[in-house]
Amino acid sequence: MRKSIMVALAALLTATTVYGQEIVEVPATKAGVVLPEDIFNLPAGHWFVARQISQGAEPCSLEACEAAFNSGGLVLSVEHAKEHVRVIAGFRGCQGVAFQEVETGLRPDRYSRGRVSDLIRDVVKGAEKSCRLKAPSIPKLDVASLFPKASP
Repeated sequence: MRKSIMVALAALLTATTVYGQEIVEVPATKAGVVLPEDIFNLPAGHWFVARQISQGAEPCSLEACEAAFNSGGLVLSVEHAKEHVRVIAGFRGCQGVAFQEVETGLRPDRYSRGRVSDLIRDVVKGAEKSCRLKAPSIPKLDVASLFPKASP
């Protein structure tokens, strides 16, 4: 009995290989993503949510919403556009910009919203690695706020 438990545990441990996040350098001209410098102008330490942060505080629509965070040295943009969410992160004064995208649909379930939260964490880690800087603590974003309910 004890031997079968040990064998099962060994099989589980060897079967689960953990892979690190791969960082690929892409020239800025080919990436199609730039660091949203305007977010550095927002007050630090809070998430801001609007249809498009650079255009003011217009409420989110069903198909478009952006959340932005400024720590003073690090900025984050979480953009919901139709059925996708793109996360962009970068440090002030660093050429490297980290980004990833995930398909969520127009009304993501709890699992998909959790994937967006995980993606935010992963993109920040990528920015840390590419810029060799440590990110500050970032308050959790209410991902559901990116997906407003339809008006009746």
